[in-house]
Amino acid sequence: MRIATSTQFYRALNGMMDSQAQIARAQQQVGSGKRLLSAADDPAAAAQVQSIGERLGAIDQFTRNAELLELRLSDQETAIGSAVNLLQRVRELAIQGRNGSLSAADRGFIAREITQRLEELKGLANTRNAAGEHIFAGTAVDTLPFTTDASGTVVYNGNENVRSLSIAEGRTMVEAHSGAEVFMAVRNGNGSFVTRLAPANTGSGRLSNDTVVDPAAFLPQNFRISFTAANTFDVINDTTGATVLAAQAYTPGAAVSFNGLSVTLSGNPAAGDEFMVEPSANQSTFATLGNLVTTLRNPPLDDAGRARFNFAMDRSLQDIDRALEGMLEVQASIGAKGNALLAQRSINEDLSIQLSKAKSDLEDVDPVRAISDLARHSQALEAAQQAFVKVQGLSLFNFLR
Repeated sequence: MRIATSTQFYRALNGMMDSQAQIARAQQQVGSGKRLLSAADDPAAAAQVQSIGERLGAIDQFTRNAELLELRLSDQETAIGSAVNLLQRVRELAIQGRNGSLSAADRGFIAREITQRLEELKGLANTRNAAGEHIFAGTAVDTLPFTTDASGTVVYNGNENVRSLSIAEGRTMVEAHSGAEVFMAVRNGNGSFVTRLAPANTGSGRLSNDTVVDPAAFLPQNFRISFTAANTFDVINDTTGATVLAAQAYTPGAAVSFNGLSVTLSGNPAAGDEFMVEPSANQSTFATLGNLVTTLRNPPLDDAGRARFNFAMDRSLQDIDRALEGMLEVQASIGAKGNALLAQRSINEDLSIQLSKAKSDLEDVDPVRAISDLARHSQALEAAQQAFVKVQGLSLFNFLR
């Protein structure tokens, strides 16, 4: 079979071009360290590499979200820690102020310090983070969360929503606690019910040691202990109008139990004096401190006034304890979230390492093999070029010459 000179030429040329393409590919693999230079090299592996890359990108975002959550939770933890210290100081001042040996001037000094502490608490509640966002405003981060209205009442201007961020596939975590939860939604009294004295009381009787003794029997209703005489009283359910206990003999310091609760009556009530037992309600921490200041600035003048003063101071201490309890619960919640974030970040790091290895196995080239292929293709091209030069001279015309 005869082969045309042009055919030989093109065959040799195509062979050298193929070798050059293989050399270029080997050089790219060596330079990039990648086996897959395009999806056409291995479509199945390329699809897996793309899927793994998307998952790795998501894990990177989860890590950034976790870091952001840690910062925001840390901001709240710092502010709440300062608020706890502040309330503990106020509690000490309240105990001092309850001392019967203090003068009105002494209580006035204590009231002034508590007033300053109240302003300090407002400042903590209006804390901003590094981005200039109010950390206790819920999702209304550009709104000043706590302001004082014309009546002197501290009001909340934020909302009760909280932002959440994804920290893993199928897992999100809220980034903070709203100011309403931390400072406003504090149940007064013992958290279940609260006691108070009727304004018109003239005796020195008061209530203490209020507690729920039978949660199953407790109903959140309004009750009134009414003294029909100095030594007898009735207990009336003002919610239903029914008399729960009638003509009970009064013994100072004795517990009175009804509706699954128990209170202790002490002092010397007068006929007509009344004591209320009502369901607990939300009372802001600011209101608790404000009530304490008001009590300290109105010293008692007689036995009835002293009973009212001591009762109000006991109520303030109880409300402060409730506020402290709530803040400590929030602190515990923040600590638990921090631990969960650390654990999840560790899980994400392990998963990232596994996925990165799987991706590397699919797309990375074996450097020894790639260098060997480059050398082999280079030698093949060099041999083809030398052969082409020699074959090019094997024509009949060259022979005849």
